[in-house]
Amino acid sequence: MEFWHSISQTGIDANSSWHRNMQIILCNRIAAILSLLTLLVSSVAIAFFGLSISVGLAFSTAIIFLIPILLNQWKFHNGSRLFLTISLSVSAIVISILDKNLFIQLEEFQYFIFRLMLLMAGLFPFVVFRLDEQKYWVPAFILNIVCIIFYDPVHELFGVGYFQLGLTGPNYYFTNYVTIAAALVIGGSTYFLKYSFEETEKTNESLIKNLNQANLVIYQQQKKVTEENVQLSQNLKEKNIQLVEANKELIRHNSELQQYSYTVSHNLRGPVASLGGLINLLNQQNQSIENHELLVHMEKSLLVLEGTIQDLSHIIDIRNNLSQIRQKIVLSDELMQTKSLLEKEIKDHQVFIETDFTGSPEIYAVKHMLDSILYNLISNAIKYRSPDRKPHIKISSINSDNRIRLTLEDNGLGIDLEKYAGKLFGLYKRFHTHTDGRGLGLYLVKLQTESMGGVITVQSKLGVGTTFTITLPVPETLREQILMDNSSARLYFDASLHAVCMVWKNEISVQEYNEFLTKAADFVKTFRTPNWISNLPELKDRDEERLNAARIRIRSQLVHDGLRRIAVIMPKANYPDYEQRTRIMRNAYDAELQFFETMDEAKSWVTEQNRLS
Repeated sequence: MEFWHSISQTGIDANSSWHRNMQIILCNRIAAILSLLTLLVSSVAIAFFGLSISVGLAFSTAIIFLIPILLNQWKFHNGSRLFLTISLSVSAIVISILDKNLFIQLEEFQYFIFRLMLLMAGLFPFVVFRLDEQKYWVPAFILNIVCIIFYDPVHELFGVGYFQLGLTGPNYYFTNYVTIAAALVIGGSTYFLKYSFEETEKTNESLIKNLNQANLVIYQQQKKVTEENVQLSQNLKEKNIQLVEANKELIRHNSELQQYSYTVSHNLRGPVASLGGLINLLNQQNQSIENHELLVHMEKSLLVLEGTIQDLSHIIDIRNNLSQIRQKIVLSDELMQTKSLLEKEIKDHQVFIETDFTGSPEIYAVKHMLDSILYNLISNAIKYRSPDRKPHIKISSINSDNRIRLTLEDNGLGIDLEKYAGKLFGLYKRFHTHTDGRGLGLYLVKLQTESMGGVITVQSKLGVGTTFTITLPVPETLREQILMDNSSARLYFDASLHAVCMVWKNEISVQEYNEFLTKAADFVKTFRTPNWISNLPELKDRDEERLNAARIRIRSQLVHDGLRRIAVIMPKANYPDYEQRTRIMRNAYDAELQFFETMDEAKSWVTEQNRLS
């Protein structure tokens, strides 16, 4: 292997491009393989025909095939490849003529075997040259075709033509047409294969370039976060204020960039716990009313932050990318939650928020993404308010052509769109410098909107205000958003019912049952799902007593996390021990449990209970 590696690397230049070095390596390897195969064929020929001048010529050709390696060593890289592409064709013609001059007993196959070598030689120009090197591969390919076309005329010129030497095959010349056609088919097919390969290579290079640019952006973001953390450690009060803002940005960033979720949810727990302890110490040592009010506000913000980090950690533990689950969201409730987070800012600046959700009071979307979008747009409207008038924000929604249009209009400072339109949603772009900020908000709003299949547009006028319009499609798949699926069961979320649903297919082991049950319980906790539907059409041999341990383990937690009712589809006709089974299952759950004959009955009951609650 060391020898093969040494042969392959002959003549490569560390300063040359990757493509050029790969061509040199390929040329060296083909030359070495040709030489080796020629030696093997010559050895076989000795066994069949004995030692002859023809065999000696073949051994000489094996040495000739090594010349491209020497040319590469001497840095004649283009010459080595060109020599390689024409050497097989020329060698085949020369040896064929000499072989027939030296023959003892001529056979017809001697006129065909060398044609096979010419056909093989037609591949080499496309293998060792790129298609943009036409000045090399085109002459080499044409030479090979010329050798095929003039194979017989050249032999006749030297007096060793097929009929000149007494062979009498009446259809011999038809071989030329077949060989030429085969050469064109092989050459054309190889050309298009090479073209496809090089196009794919260009696409891959473009993707790698884009990936490198993305990695650069991530590196710059990480560098900025590191610099900010150093600044945070300089002063406790400054550290607390900046940490809250940084954490909010990281949590919003997590909505679009899932690769940061692990870092945010796990590595911030220690600092948050430390801050909680520091706040308690400060609260004990500073009894002034002013400091006490500030510490209470900081403690409240810290508790919100801690809860958010715990939620992120919980989402990470759930598989199948639950961050893309669409659920039914009441816009008025969602806005109320956002207003509670911005309560101090709204009160301090006397912000009036007007709403009109009559056109579409509900929306199906990714909840944490919609949370982030509303928070960013409203907080920006407050932050960039006009000093000449009280802030007024109007939020409305409408359903048009199966798309939800959410509009947020403010009467703030406005944005010069002629100047900044192309940079408005860029990363770390800011257009007003009189307030604190890092320019992440609009960038994330756009990313999250597009992640949900929507678009965002903006209209603005300096000194008048800004209007953002977010258009989201109504999802086509709401009833079966798959969370887990195998041969035993299928677990999915039905957004129209706000229910997690299990369809049991076959008998299941306790371990598998635990996995499905845990996955469903995690989903209930994360999305506060009030409904659970379990479909058992015909599983007569399932041991409900054995599965009860798993149910009892999580029943209290399910109710604590928001589960209110469970619907079980279990037709009586399929279960002779129906009463016993239902009694066992009732003892295992704290939530309201009802049994139904069909899925339609269960869905109707859940729908009615949703309406009543």
